[in-house]
Amino acid sequence: MRFLWLVPALGAVGCHSTGPDRIPQERERIEMFSLMLPSEIKIEPFTKVRSFNEDDIPDGILAIVRPMDRFGDPVKAVGLFYFELWEYQPASQERRGQRLEFWERSITRADDVRSHWSRAQMYEFQLAWTQGEGSIRPGRKYLFTTTYRTPWDTTIRDEYVLDFPRVGEAPAE
Repeated sequence: MRFLWLVPALGAVGCHSTGPDRIPQERERIEMFSLMLPSEIKIEPFTKVRSFNEDDIPDGILAIVRPMDRFGDPVKAVGLFYFELWEYQPASQERRGQRLEFWERSITRADDVRSHWSRAQMYEFQLAWTQGEGSIRPGRKYLFTTTYRTPWDTTIRDEYVLDFPRVGEAPAE
């Protein structure tokens, strides 16, 4: 008889509904949604100096970027992408030298996603030279960086050493 009061108390504690009418609280919704959002971006090794009109003169960089969720799976990302090309400083703690190029691309609409998202589950960006092809010379390495700024103002970055081989020369491995 002493513990009869315990039965209603235990029942009240266990009344957290998990039925079809339960609506998750804001904190729970944010936690669930964050599972599907990019937590990392990776510049893929397919990124290269390229001619966009198929002649022998490079017009810019074909940037291949894969946003990934916290499980390492590719996901679409909306927001701003910033791309920078830097002189590469070999044998230095700071590999980034002088900035040579800067590009900004927005992925804010469904058309933006469709025009850049590939069947290989990566974004492809054609980044034409803005400073002219003279500032980028074959036979050198450059540091290419990508910064992704999410709509909730989180910044995610990656960098990649980009080899610009001379015509007829294979890129260094």
